[in-house]
Amino acid sequence: LAILAVVLRFYTCSRLRKSFAIDDWLTVPSLILILGLASIMFYGVSTTALAFPLADDSDFLNGWAVLEYSFLPIFAVANGLVKLSVLFLYRRIFVVDPSLRNGRNIFFLVIITLVGMWAIAYTFAFMLPCMPNIQVYFVNPDNWIYECIDTLTLGYSYAISDFISDALVILIPVPFIWQLRLSTARKLSVLAVFCLGILASAASLIRLIWMVWSMHMGFSDSTDEELMLTEELYWCLVESTVGLTASCLPTL
Repeated sequence: LAILAVVLRFYTCSRLRKSFAIDDWLTVPSLILILGLASIMFYGVSTTALAFPLADDSDFLNGWAVLEYSFLPIFAVANGLVKLSVLFLYRRIFVVDPSLRNGRNIFFLVIITLVGMWAIAYTFAFMLPCMPNIQVYFVNPDNWIYECIDTLTLGYSYAISDFISDALVILIPVPFIWQLRLSTARKLSVLAVFCLGILASAASLIRLIWMVWSMHMGFSDSTDEELMLTEELYWCLVESTVGLTASCLPTL
């Protein structure tokens, strides 16, 4: 669906506009990264590194940790690009004067900057969980508690901030659309199109609920880390895929 949505977006824009905007171009790297996430998931399942009970420590080190290390930074970038694409679309639609004297333009530039910084910060946090000894993450799980940040807490904080940012992205166009000189029915129909991102927020909320449960359960003898990770990565993939698809629908 995400591939079809991006292709239709560029086809529609080529018919209606002479050039593509930055919000259009941002969907391309987003789609490429999401396809990469799907490939990681398929590889993990095919090698039993994901979706299968954890066998022993060697399987854990060679599969679980490597896949998580590969997946989460890519997801943080893809998720951030999807949000930025939506925000740049809002700016293109609702900002008439793109100068720094325009309050509405400044508002969107600030939001775009904050979301970009948020995505970059979590990308590096997921990429470098055991600085300066990155190899500890792959070869010595016993020392994680001493040399690495708490990945559950990191994922929990990301899930919370991700859901909040999704909610803000959905709510931002509401006051601007309500100011349009349209009938109430037309305003509601336009709002419905822009609020399709609720689908991505639903996936984000489910992942947040799962993270709350994971924080409560923790990693122990009664839980299987590999199956817990599979659920986390699955909802990450669902959120980014649905988010990209929903971000393209208002332009079709």
